[in-house]
Amino acid sequence: MAANSPRKEAVALDKKIRTQLTHRLEKRARRWGQGVFWALTVVALWSGAAQTAQAAERKLAFPVAGVVERVMVGTGQVVKAGEALAALDLRPFAARARAAAENLLAARNTNKFAAENHQRVKQLFDDMSTSTEELEKAQVLLFKAQAALAQAKSAAAIRKWELERATLRAPKAGTVAVVPGYPGMVVNPLAVITPVVILDMQ
Repeated sequence: MAANSPRKEAVALDKKIRTQLTHRLEKRARRWGQGVFWALTVVALWSGAAQTAQAAERKLAFPVAGVVERVMVGTGQVVKAGEALAALDLRPFAARARAAAENLLAARNTNKFAAENHQRVKQLFDDMSTSTEELEKAQVLLFKAQAALAQAKSAAAIRKWELERATLRAPKAGTVAVVPGYPGMVVNPLAVITPVVILDMQ
């Protein structure tokens, strides 16, 4: 029994040392983990702030080609959502929109006439007062009129959209940061997208 006493003491001492080392390592790990946590938190906050600042700055440009006629805002000016910032020369856009509207009206009248004519010829055909050839001609005219009407509607919608987009408006409320645009500036989004107003929406 006495011979085993030193061995037991050695085992107990070894266990105590292991426990102390484990506690020290755990303590250091917790400190290291907290340091990493705070470091990652700071990095995340800075990254988020940078991304937010970048996302808040909007470079606004015209989606249609033309010549800038007016710039209605200046640097530092506070604007509301939907407020006009700049405008192209609207005359060519308005002229094209009017022409498209007139073509649409003509296409509707033509389609109406073709539909009425087709109905009349069909009635004559049912009464055996006209030939199959005449009915087919009326059907072809109606199909062409319907296709022309669909094209006229699309053209009118496009011209209306272009006229509306010839005025640059603020997508959201914000403060004007920079105004690169100026009267007489030529813009062509198909060649290069040129910012006209840079808006800070923070």
